[in-house]
Amino acid sequence: MVGTENGSACLIDHYLIVCIFLSLFILTLVGVGDVLTVSMLGLLLCAAGFVQQSAQVDLWIFVPLVVYNLASMASSYAIYGNITDGYASIQSVFPVLYLLRACLDRKEQFLTKQLAIIWVGIGAAAGIGQFVFHAAAQGSAGRMGGLLGNPNAMGIFLAAGWFALMNCIGELEEKGGFRFAFLSYIEPLLLAALAMTLSMGSFVAMASGILVVLILKKRQDSYQETFQYACRILAKASLGMGTGMLMYLAAARTNMPWSCLLLLPYLLMAVICWKKFGLFLAEYPHMAAVISALGVLVAALAVAVRPSSIATSAERLEMMRNGLHYLTQNPLLGVGPYQWRLLNLYDSDKYFNTWHIHNVLLHVGVEFGWIAMGMLALIVVRFYRKKAKIWEKGGFTAFCIHNLMDTSFFYMGITSLVLLTAGDPEMGGKKVGSIGLKTIFGSFALMFAYNLYRCIQAV
Repeated sequence: MVGTENGSACLIDHYLIVCIFLSLFILTLVGVGDVLTVSMLGLLLCAAGFVQQSAQVDLWIFVPLVVYNLASMASSYAIYGNITDGYASIQSVFPVLYLLRACLDRKEQFLTKQLAIIWVGIGAAAGIGQFVFHAAAQGSAGRMGGLLGNPNAMGIFLAAGWFALMNCIGELEEKGGFRFAFLSYIEPLLLAALAMTLSMGSFVAMASGILVVLILKKRQDSYQETFQYACRILAKASLGMGTGMLMYLAAARTNMPWSCLLLLPYLLMAVICWKKFGLFLAEYPHMAAVISALGVLVAALAVAVRPSSIATSAERLEMMRNGLHYLTQNPLLGVGPYQWRLLNLYDSDKYFNTWHIHNVLLHVGVEFGWIAMGMLALIVVRFYRKKAKIWEKGGFTAFCIHNLMDTSFFYMGITSLVLLTAGDPEMGGKKVGSIGLKTIFGSFALMFAYNLYRCIQAV
């Protein structure tokens, strides 16, 4: 972090936070990535990082991220003869973002988390607005894809944002802070929008994350306190997601799609009264238990509305079985980026017509090799060994579980959100000085410049 000799912050400190936030904004909108856009963004981030004086970074996460991308580059070069036509050209922005975050102090990191949550809240509101517009103006409605254009990706994006929100609210309550007290009003929007995606994988991932939170909570408190805490969480989730489910049913399962407009005032009142609802649940724990029990009905309704999810899950298991056949074909470099789909097209198994095996760890092992797969596994192990807050571990668990049955890791905005909100880079980290930062950011800048040059040549 750059500062004056007396320790006061310079303009570049604020500029760095803005750069990180704008990066999340851009990476969310590019979906699975665009080499030209990410290369230009990467150059901007490297320029911002080049002038930093020091960073406190967890090398057990940063180094595996770098090695993962190097393995991905090697796989791309082996297949295409260059490092641009592959995933490394866009995913190399991940270690850059993580290192930039490590250049911030604790207060700046916390501010960055809050800005990220605000962006997810904006995405939730925009998705709900888009859904209602299509239903009312065009007379049709489907699962909400939102900013990411894919319901499953949007679902885990919202779920990861919800866990980050709960973590920030907990920290604010501990500090008695009020500067961003309005963050709590975002929660019903996230929950309602999540329900409207009807992403079963995201629901399962969210439930897994909540389970981890409660297990960790039990280590701190008694059974009764943990049970009451669980009831308050599930009661809020039941109301928020139940509202979103009703909006979806009104738009998609009736002859009057415009009727979902009638539920907008109800959602608005839920947002306005959300804090009071939380106080009510704390004051009357028996009501919290009753309302949380209704969450079972919400879950059953979600399964009933989308019965095809069972068949989809079976197909994904078939896809993973197919991927296992290629896992040992080239353990060092893998079969190459984007090659599994072509192999699947010509093998004797069912053709799944998708670019990614819906198990990220398996897909990485198949296409990039075992080294890349091992680096991702090492990052996961390292995170769980760190003393992160319970909601951070819950959110990371949800992200990992989702990636065992879907492909959210390959959506730039989702992985960037997790990198910026889960864990603290300085916890268990090592100091990297000015020369080290210049060397690292300079090396990444050269790579982004090379990819940008190739993109311009191809136009």
